[in-house]
Amino acid sequence: MLLNVQMLRAVAAFLVVFVHLETLGKMAGFAPGWSFFGNSGVDLFFVISGMIMVMTTADGRQTAGGFLRNRIARVAPLYWAITFVVFAIALAAPSLMGSTTADPLQLVKSLLFIPFERGDGTVHPTVFVGWTLNYEMMFYLLFALGMLPGRRVGLALTGALLVGVVAAGAILKPADPVLNFYVQPVILEFAAGMALGVILPRLPAAPGMRWPAPIVGAAAMAAMISAGFLWPTQERALIFGAPAVVTVAAVVIAERAGFRANVGWVQLLGAASYAVYLTHFFCTQAVSKVAERLDLGPALALAAFPVAFALVAVVGVAAHKRLELPLTGVARRMLAPPRPQAAAAGAKSRSSRPATATR
Repeated sequence: MLLNVQMLRAVAAFLVVFVHLETLGKMAGFAPGWSFFGNSGVDLFFVISGMIMVMTTADGRQTAGGFLRNRIARVAPLYWAITFVVFAIALAAPSLMGSTTADPLQLVKSLLFIPFERGDGTVHPTVFVGWTLNYEMMFYLLFALGMLPGRRVGLALTGALLVGVVAAGAILKPADPVLNFYVQPVILEFAAGMALGVILPRLPAAPGMRWPAPIVGAAAMAAMISAGFLWPTQERALIFGAPAVVTVAAVVIAERAGFRANVGWVQLLGAASYAVYLTHFFCTQAVSKVAERLDLGPALALAAFPVAFALVAVVGVAAHKRLELPLTGVARRMLAPPRPQAAAAGAKSRSSRPATATR
């Protein structure tokens, strides 16, 4: 468990919440586009994902198939559950859902992590925040492919594939929106995270970095957030991805130096960050619609922000405990490879013997 990375997951999830409080911010008097900086939370997630995939497969014992089974069990169940909820709402009350429609084909593509273009021209699944999971699944497939020839060659192969895809997109400039979706420079953030996963465990622990590292991380995050205001039209892999890499590296180095975010509620929000990400828009839209209905003035609209964040946290943690963990457990049991009969019989035989005391 990387405690500081878990903290950073919580930060990433709550950064994205700002994006979906745009309306509330306008009511509070903020300029249009004020929430753009919150998109950087996704870039943090991508860098972390690349790093963690390398670290969790470092012992070389996991197969490509086992890796994919584990990733599907971790990502798919909660996402599918939320997708069905959104589809049901779109079916029962389409006026609430904007460009999200109760289209069965779009539902199937969403469940299979296949991108498609909506009627409004965006490439978003039924759960619109799920576009990031389409990138995640692409990365997992490339990572599993890279595991086939062996770890050292595989990591280089995966990184080369990610760079190659972006390079091909820059040269060919595909007009098809789905192809164009897959060649965006943002996927280089996975490759950067993979590089961190290779390099950071090899660095010696440096106690002298206990304070400098978190200061550097905080400065990098401040630069990342500021970039959203200063250069909103620039490539996100540059304005968000680059400082995200520095931020992730800094918090890992800080933990190795003894600076740990070992606070219960921070770790809980980090553990629940995936559930927070997938459910937060229910909360932000509810608070925004109530604020609009009540026609709140700037002061009250500003006061509604902590209410929205508190609601997001409560719903996210509840979804994590009541939905995500149980569904993930069921999925892992269903996807677990069958035990060989001989081994199972041996285990049963051993379990039937009386227990003996050992030293």
